[in-house]
Amino acid sequence: GIVLNRAVSRFDLGPEQRTRTKNMVRYALGLAAILSWAVIWANELQEAALVASCFAVAIVLFNKELILSVLGWWLKTVSGAYRIGDRIRVGDFRGDVIDYGVLFTTLMQVNPDTEHGMRTGNVITIPNALLLSEALVNETRTLGFEWKEIHFTLAQGADWQAAETMLRSTATRIVDEYREELLTALREMSDRFAFHPIQESPHVFVKPQDDGKVRIWVRIALPARGIAIGADRLNRAFLQWQAGVTEV
Repeated sequence: GIVLNRAVSRFDLGPEQRTRTKNMVRYALGLAAILSWAVIWANELQEAALVASCFAVAIVLFNKELILSVLGWWLKTVSGAYRIGDRIRVGDFRGDVIDYGVLFTTLMQVNPDTEHGMRTGNVITIPNALLLSEALVNETRTLGFEWKEIHFTLAQGADWQAAETMLRSTATRIVDEYREELLTALREMSDRFAFHPIQESPHVFVKPQDDGKVRIWVRIALPARGIAIGADRLNRAFLQWQAGVTEV
């Protein structure tokens, strides 16, 4: 410091310039010292960097699932993919969201292999990392309804027109119970997305079979959490009609 002060004082500089010159010289000397130290210890620094790199890679590999789960949570948060109470399907998992955090999402399980949509009573916890590798289906995000096809088979010679009329009437009565809610959900989805509204009224399809039987099925909008109930009502109506019961 003394040598530096003496060297700078030899120049005819103002106080501010003298201070700046001292600082610049200090920085230059410091940089030269660091470079000299780096040259002298180059081999040791290279080995240390290699060890540090290996250590960093080991940490990343060890915490890969942890990092992916955090990224999955971030993706879910940014996209608003689901909320508590939504029914979702992720890969082989399906259920109602009852809790979620940074690392995991907890579901009340719904059997993914059945269409009735009823809960099993099991609670499953899935890592948020799955959100990065599996497609996520939110069954109740906007609509809260699913369009299902309930199939029946008529015996050869059966009056398929009467069956069609009965099934359409029964399906219409079912939909009438929540038609306003369904129409509101369809309007909201149409306003929110580039979406052409689905027909809310039930439709009955008929197809003759090679064996003389007739396959008949109803396409109907059912509440996502009431699929089994709606399908059961149609099945019972069909059985009653087959048995000759007029009030269905």
